[in-house]
Amino acid sequence: MKFWNDFDGSTFFNQIFTTSISIGTIELFNITIDNNRPTIILEFDIEQLPDSPPAKWKKTQFNTCRIGLNCGDISNLLIKNIPTKGKLNISITKNENLFTINASNKNSLIEFKTKFPLLCGPSVYLNSKDH
Repeated sequence: MKFWNDFDGSTFFNQIFTTSISIGTIELFNITIDNNRPTIILEFDIEQLPDSPPAKWKKTQFNTCRIGLNCGDISNLLIKNIPTKGKLNISITKNENLFTINASNKNSLIEFKTKFPLLCGPSVYLNSKDH
């Protein structure tokens, strides 16, 4: 997959982003793993901001956009050197009915397979870029 806009669950995303947003660099915020289902949820910031935000978002001049992936029926989970403050390069490939999610940098890695990736969000917030 090349664009966040192509995921299931991207209806609101496509309303506030009028152009295709490339899958690329993310800043990881949270990982939630539910071993009972099995499900993994990644929450992260992307570099782009909505170009057609709702009126209430325009008033506050938010500078960061957070989205996430809710992935069900996961397998082959590998996590190395997380948490990390470094940005991760994310890629998502599909082979038949399985998606491979890979988020990594030179020190860290999150990789797994899923049958059901669902886009969550977006939300926006005012971020002090000094962190």
